[in-house]
Amino acid sequence: MHKLISLAVAAAFAAATSLAFAQATPATPATPATPAAPAKGGQAATPATPATAATPATPASAEKPADATKAQAKGKTKTKTKTKTKTKTKGKAKE
Repeated sequence: MHKLISLAVAAAFAAATSLAFAQATPATPATPATPAAPAKGGQAATPATPATAATPATPASAEKPADATKAQAKGKTKTKTKTKTKTKTKGKAKE
């Protein structure tokens, strides 16, 4: 029973961390610079556009946890508590 509980906890942890990594935004690649277009009859030349730097990936916000809490809110947690109460009397009962 203990192994089953620890397996369920490990599976929940793995699901929560994979959701957290999936929610992180991926990095965008850098765009190359475009050369200036030459002027055509009677129009001004278009200026060159500078290259834009790549933006780094942003991690998932630590303030907003992954969707693992939605399962807990719906009551789909795998926590079970069992209480066993047994009363045994040894020998004969005193009268």
